[in-house]
Amino acid sequence: MRGKRLIILAALFVVGAYGQVAAVPGDASPRALALGQAYTALARGPEAVFWNPANLALSDSRKFSWDLLGAGLCLAVENNSFSVATYNAHFTAANEKVSPNGSPYYISPVEKKKLLADIPDAGLRMNGDIEPTVVAGLPLNGGVAFAVEEVRSAIAVGFTSGVESEIPKDVLELFFFGNEFAEDRLVAGKSEGYDISDWNGSGWAVGTLNVAVAKPALPARLAPYLSEFTVGSTLKLSMGTYGEIIESGGTGLVAHVGGAEADAWLIAQHAKMGVGVGIDVGIAGRSKSRKTTFSFSALNLLDMFSWNEGVRQDSIFLATNELRISRFLDADSRSIEEVFDNPDFDGDGDPDFTKQISQKPFSRSLPAMLRFGVAYQARPQLTVVGNWDQAFSSKFGMRTRPRLAGGIEYWLADWLPARIGLSLGGRSSSSAVGFAFGPFVLSSMQVRLLETSLAMRGGLLPGIARGTAVSVMFFRLSLG
Repeated sequence: MRGKRLIILAALFVVGAYGQVAAVPGDASPRALALGQAYTALARGPEAVFWNPANLALSDSRKFSWDLLGAGLCLAVENNSFSVATYNAHFTAANEKVSPNGSPYYISPVEKKKLLADIPDAGLRMNGDIEPTVVAGLPLNGGVAFAVEEVRSAIAVGFTSGVESEIPKDVLELFFFGNEFAEDRLVAGKSEGYDISDWNGSGWAVGTLNVAVAKPALPARLAPYLSEFTVGSTLKLSMGTYGEIIESGGTGLVAHVGGAEADAWLIAQHAKMGVGVGIDVGIAGRSKSRKTTFSFSALNLLDMFSWNEGVRQDSIFLATNELRISRFLDADSRSIEEVFDNPDFDGDGDPDFTKQISQKPFSRSLPAMLRFGVAYQARPQLTVVGNWDQAFSSKFGMRTRPRLAGGIEYWLADWLPARIGLSLGGRSSSSAVGFAFGPFVLSSMQVRLLETSLAMRGGLLPGIARGTAVSVMFFRLSLG
């Protein structure tokens, strides 16, 4: 039993952190992630659609570019409590302990209390995001950008998926120490029962089709200060699947010598498919010296998303009175349903653990957010970038806490960029590094190889970070 517990806990450590990018497809390219996602002012070509459509009309954006082929993936996971340092302190062979009776075990009761103290009272939160960049060789977060006279346009597709979950802290206490009788808990100054009912979470997979237009529009009043000024907008059509826990509650678990009482419930809803429409707008410009670029965008503006296909709202519950271990061992108990005291709603003679509430469609829109980015060309081979993000709702992996980010890109050679980035706020603070080989230019084709970034989340150093994000583009072929 102890070995199984350690394996499960180690798995929780592996589910280690990601930052605030989940709600915007195309947001986690290796270059963007390596710069701490301070990328609003640098995005060009089809990438600009996901950051600021106005960047399409900047003079250094190619009149034609097409993300033709590629292979890559971004994977990110996080938790709010444990890090690699936690694992090293308690679960490596160097820290193996021996119990008083001589049997080996890995963590003592004192160490278990330390682990439990690392978990916030709100519970253990775990998040994960996956953003494939290509499917069957075709870019899944990319497209084509082109010009018709002064108007620059782009058509791009994007995809993002993720999951968030929050487990009650008392569930972990049961996991670490086993059940404790209510009388003993009261003597120790604790509540008599365990809160096992306060759960939260959501999961989603969203794809978008984006059509963007931009054009130069330098006002006379700004001409003395800027060399160019552009405006842009994106019409976004979205489709995806979504599920969430709406509410949870119950009296929890109370154990007495004569038996345990348990009561927990939650209400969840999901939709197999939903469709939505939204608008992004932005402005961008460059200084007279052309060394400084600024870019400001409002994303998911006027976003409307209706989840209306395959919709279900369900109540999920668990109830039992005077639960004893003997009920699990009773030879007459044919199934787990006979152990609990759940009601029989459908009249089939068996207790029910779920009950459908409705099939009513619901609305959950992608969070609106503002972005402001600056890029400064300090030297021909050195660019310094900064970014400010502000989301307006905490859904789809986003947080309303502002995020500040900065990064440096230095070209060691014409084909070897090195990048470093730092971000504070948002879902979690992070540091990141990255590099790439390319672009190698073959006629009108550009080839990039092994574009890679690694980010530490929930901590700025690898040992204390509570997770990681990795974005890799093994190769990408672009025309233009």
